[in-house]
Amino acid sequence: MILPLSMPGVLAGSLLVFIPASGDFINAEYLGSTQTTMIGNVIQQQFLVVKDYPAAAALSLVLMAIILVGVLLYTRALGTEDLV
Repeated sequence: MILPLSMPGVLAGSLLVFIPASGDFINAEYLGSTQTTMIGNVIQQQFLVVKDYPAAAALSLVLMAIILVGVLLYTRALGTEDLV
């Protein structure tokens, strides 16, 4: 009985954690291992180390599209279409 009522908060909280964590490269660089690569690290390396700006921009666009799909799915699932 409590979970259905709190489901919008649970999904909103997961989005609020996923969005910053997906692009966070500093914490992953300092706290992660050398075998772990996150998308934020790949984008940062493409921009600053490899200097492949088109690939980095494409990866950034893909990341933004994934986040946008997540937010749109959230609004559709919870009936908050009026907010968008």
